Amino acid sequence: MRRAFRRDDDSGIAMVLVVGSMMTLMVLVLGGLAYVMQSERFARYDQDYTAAMSAAQAGVDDYISRLNRSDTYHAALDCSNTAMRKPMTASNSCGWNATTKVGWAPVTNGADPTTTASFHYEVDSTRVNTEGTILLTSTGRSKDVYRTIEVAVGKGGSTDYVYYTDFESADPANTVSYPNGAPNDSCGRSGNSLAKYFWQGRTNCSEIQFISSDTLDGRVFSNDAILSNGATFQQSIESANPGCQRVTASSSSWSQCLRSGSSGANFGGKKPTHSSALYLPDNSAAFATHPGCHYYGATRIVFNAAGTMTVWSKDSNFTGAVLSVPGPDGTVPSCGSGSALASSSGALVNVPNDMVIYVAAAPSNVQRRELFGDEIGGPTTSQLPLGNFSTDALTPSAGTSYVADLNMTETTRYRGEGNLYVQGTLKGRVTVAAAQSIIVTGDVVLAGGTNGSDMLGLVATNSVEVMHPRMATRTYNRECQATDRRGNCTRWSAYRWFNTNEGEAGVNPYAGEGTWPKRVTDPSTRTTNPSTGIQIAGSIQTLQHSFFVQRYDVGPNKGTLLVRGSIAQRWRGAVGTGSSTTGYSKLYTYDGRLTYSAPPYFPSWANSEWSLRYSGETPTRSEVKTG
Repeated sequence: MRRAFRRDDDSGIAMVLVVGSMMTLMVLVLGGLAYVMQSERFARYDQDYTAAMSAAQAGVDDYISRLNRSDTYHAALDCSNTAMRKPMTASNSCGWNATTKVGWAPVTNGADPTTTASFHYEVDSTRVNTEGTILLTSTGRSKDVYRTIEVAVGKGGSTDYVYYTDFESADPANTVSYPNGAPNDSCGRSGNSLAKYFWQGRTNCSEIQFISSDTLDGRVFSNDAILSNGATFQQSIESANPGCQRVTASSSSWSQCLRSGSSGANFGGKKPTHSSALYLPDNSAAFATHPGCHYYGATRIVFNAAGTMTVWSKDSNFTGAVLSVPGPDGTVPSCGSGSALASSSGALVNVPNDMVIYVAAAPSNVQRRELFGDEIGGPTTSQLPLGNFSTDALTPSAGTSYVADLNMTETTRYRGEGNLYVQGTLKGRVTVAAAQSIIVTGDVVLAGGTNGSDMLGLVATNSVEVMHPRMATRTYNRECQATDRRGNCTRWSAYRWFNTNEGEAGVNPYAGEGTWPKRVTDPSTRTTNPSTGIQIAGSIQTLQHSFFVQRYDVGPNKGTLLVRGSIAQRWRGAVGTGSSTTGYSKLYTYDGRLTYSAPPYFPSWANSEWSLRYSGETPTRSEVKTG
């Protein structure tokens, strides 16, 4: 019998391997295809994500260009601008209502906004006067991707810099620098329009310098050439001085941006730069119509930390005086009554927040006389003017004498002039402005410091001054103009006031320096800051003249003049002499909040344009996506 032969047969395994390999390859192919499709989706989204942001930026550029074509474009709806169209429940000139669809404008002119990148924006201009900025919310769209940015649009102004001057020489009206008047037209004598910058060949003018103890922490700008002998500019210098064009990356060349005769400066490691000139506008007359509290004649204000202010203003007590000017929203500030303003205790009123305090010259029916015994507010120990005023010298007799602060005897200090005397702790946002000058009689600090919301502007048509008393005896007499051979006077001058005994026996010319300016505690440090000197926390702008210290050339050293904010002036103002042998050293520190905000109704550059101040991305509202 034959036995069956058993054979190991593996002929079917090949089929299994083939099928398995095909399945593996298929899985790999399908996985790769899925990856490619997913990557394409992500790439498409990434592309739309970037395009949507570009579209939002295009919306900002579009709005700014419209503003620069029409300075008041923000004041009303533009019905023809589809990017502004939106649902509105309030009555409006465009007839938009609650069912109006959100409007989109294409980035590419003439393209279809439904299929290409487009933008929509909304405008909030309620803060354009109070902070100087317009809030613009711009949304970009690409396919179904939306991105939104919120930006502040504003005009450049002196608050961009810690320090700005047009001319670095002394004001031609400065009687200390020019006791006999400015010597030539290049200094701008009597307001002559032929005033020159130093690099244009200015000569024989009183030139003011920065000294080694001066520190400026912030951007510095001058249309002129700066004279520096060792000063520190921590954020460097921008200037229209042509010498700045020769500056290179090498720090050894940086002094070429200074005026010839300078001994150098510490530039804080930042290269000076050349820039086109910037100019201050003289729009001081506009403050007479801005909302807030309006006073007349010599006025004194002491800010109180509780958000109030005590005001003395005798010339505001006349029939027909308009003290309160309503704001755009109809808010009418309470600015006190004429009788309270004229009283010895003054009027206690709330700070007109987001408005102005304006002091105008007294009307012609109010006698515009020298101050003499007419007190400008405060307790007995801190009334102004300083001195002994036993006689109201409107019609003085020969030999009438009194002791006075010489600063108060200048004709611009007459009671009817629009001078404002200010000090204290401010809680609120306000700009104080004067038709004549602002005299800082003590520390002016902010209740919330520079990290809070409080903000102060000081704008004077004439000058902003730091009080520095200089006492003298004044005698009403006449002077001999001619004598005969025997020495007898044959011709007398008319009776007038003469300053006598200034610095002589019996009169202390520095009386009052120990108590003026008045010091207050800085809420930020809970002490007086600086320890010796005075602090002004605010933005200072003089539209025609200077920021300076009264009688800065006499008396002992006063310490440090600390300005925390910004300074802008047409002419350079002096605050001391030599190496601070008199007056003050300077410490000017920029308030960083000024990069995106400004005090209410603060002036901008005469040649400024609207531009982006700051921006940030924010979530897109659902109403914009579905509207």
